[in-house]
Amino acid sequence: MGNAESNVTSGVKKQTDSGSLKIYSLVDVKGGGQIVTLMKEAAKTRDYTALDNQIRELVLPFLYNNGEGKMVPIQELVLTRNKDRPKHKQLPQNRDPDAKSTPKSSSINIDNIAKEEDGPQFREVCWDLDQRGSVGETILHLCFLVSSPLHLDLAKRLVKLFPKLINDVYQSDEYYGENVLHMAIVNEDPVMVKFLLDHGANFNERAIGSFFTPEDQKGTRSDSLSHEWIDLSLKTDYKGYVYWGEYPLPFAACLGQEECYRLLLAKGADPDLQDTNGNTVLHILVIQNKLEIFDLVYECGASLDIKNRQGLTPLTLAAKLAMKDIYFHILKLQREIYWELGNITCAAYPLDDIDTIDSNTGEINKLSVLNLVVYGEKIDHLDMLSGLLADLLNAKWNKFVKFRLVSFWL
Repeated sequence: MGNAESNVTSGVKKQTDSGSLKIYSLVDVKGGGQIVTLMKEAAKTRDYTALDNQIRELVLPFLYNNGEGKMVPIQELVLTRNKDRPKHKQLPQNRDPDAKSTPKSSSINIDNIAKEEDGPQFREVCWDLDQRGSVGETILHLCFLVSSPLHLDLAKRLVKLFPKLINDVYQSDEYYGENVLHMAIVNEDPVMVKFLLDHGANFNERAIGSFFTPEDQKGTRSDSLSHEWIDLSLKTDYKGYVYWGEYPLPFAACLGQEECYRLLLAKGADPDLQDTNGNTVLHILVIQNKLEIFDLVYECGASLDIKNRQGLTPLTLAAKLAMKDIYFHILKLQREIYWELGNITCAAYPLDDIDTIDSNTGEINKLSVLNLVVYGEKIDHLDMLSGLLADLLNAKWNKFVKFRLVSFWL
């Protein structure tokens, strides 16, 4: 089943038509383009002296301020992205061309730029927004999309010639926010990841396009002129083929790229940053059922206590989704071992997120592990009742329920 909200098909078709937009005359998705031809000729002769000047001559007309970039209002970017949506979901300024327009970036006083509660109100952009590819890409994105050795060499040359280009992101609604660091991680290329990080790639960029959204939330996506991120419904089952947590760090974790993950951490990436759904790296690993890298992420400092928008920690999320292997694994990580004798272990478990009674208020915690498992609808929820939960239910029965029941019948 396809997604009715997606415009990816038309965008990809335009990408393959190398004559449809000027950008594809430089680099296209088929591996051709003027700059690619120049790179091949230089590689044959091993003479790169004139190449950089030729690249500058071809690329500079596509860049703002000779490659220095300019600050563009978030409102302008949101309106550009919003044009990809169905008519009934477009903002008034896109539905009605005569409506009051947003301020143009040419009238901005950069000295007065301030961050508001809804986040930064401006983004630095290098490649002209009106000269992007069919899905809002630059030629740097195209180099990573083709990802041949020659294209990756070209990408490095472009980054060195035009440093501001490295942090340009896709502008279409389908892939909005994806930068070349995301793409290098997906390409499983730690050498390129290190190169990009060393040259200032933004490791906190968020890929928030429809392509990276859970399937059941794609139809609820909406824009606001007050902030850059997408507004989504709270209700979701988190199922999505490429729902990898928006940030480069969870991308690396989901793809099992340990070296890339450590490189990002070394640069200062935070595993506890939350995506639009409030999920951290550990939440995403639960959703994607990636047990093999869970310990690495946890041991490198990720927290098990953060709650997402639905009020779920990684443990309670595993309980809700009936991810039993990772659920039992998290329980082991959270327990405190008192003593061990052979195969026998005496351990204590924190009951804050496990028991149905909130330890602070005394009220029923509907998001507790016990409640989520007992009322869960999946077959795997039955298997999760063994062990700790069975012991907890037995203790509650003996301590509270059994005597009241006997007293009632007497």
